Amino acid sequence: MMKIGKTLTIFLIVAGFFACSDDDNSVPFEVIGDVYVIKRTINDEVKYANAYVAWGNQPMSHAEVTTPTAANFTLDPASENLNTYAKEPALAEYSTAAPVQGNYQFLVINEDITHESADLLDFDDIDFTPISSADMVNNVLSVQWETNSVAEGYQIRLINQSGDIAFFSVALPEQMVRLDIGTNAASGAWYETPEPGNVYTLEFLTIRYEDDATSLNAAKNIQEVAVTEQEVTWQ
Repeated sequence: MMKIGKTLTIFLIVAGFFACSDDDNSVPFEVIGDVYVIKRTINDEVKYANAYVAWGNQPMSHAEVTTPTAANFTLDPASENLNTYAKEPALAEYSTAAPVQGNYQFLVINEDITHESADLLDFDDIDFTPISSADMVNNVLSVQWETNSVAEGYQIRLINQSGDIAFFSVALPEQMVRLDIGTNAASGAWYETPEPGNVYTLEFLTIRYEDDATSLNAAKNIQEVAVTEQEVTWQ
């Protein structure tokens, strides 16, 4: 049975893609809304769903997004300081239909004042990145993958049998083709201690950013994520 990690957006927040803004009320409030497509294989079918994130430089009390088809979704707090709100796609929300392109309107409230932000979603349907191998040697999981010409970045995570994130890697550059994951590696962070016999779903994320994204704001301007999955057993 395929397990989907519960916190795709949140893991992007905590994975060190960017430095969180200080909660400084001396500067004007700003918000960035980001909508991006998640592509994955579910029951042998390629399906898509949208994820939504609103990033504020100060705490917010409410956030929502309206799609180009006038559907409206409320976002939930994704950080303790309430600077980030997000909505994760549930399994039932994935569809074989192509995502709706166009402007997504974000509305947030900060100190009882309403603010808006828009994000344009375009859809290239980026390819999955094939995993060449995922082998255990001396308590280290060595993951190798094929070159993907459309990739602008990668990330690897391990999902345990409860569907929770066990490990996530740092952001990986597009030219990289191998990562060694050990318990003491500086390549990422563990949320649990891996034990021999533990079975994980290895999720390999191929990332495309928005065309005008820079190295400083790429994490807040994701356009598509294609998830390749493989089961691995820790040894």
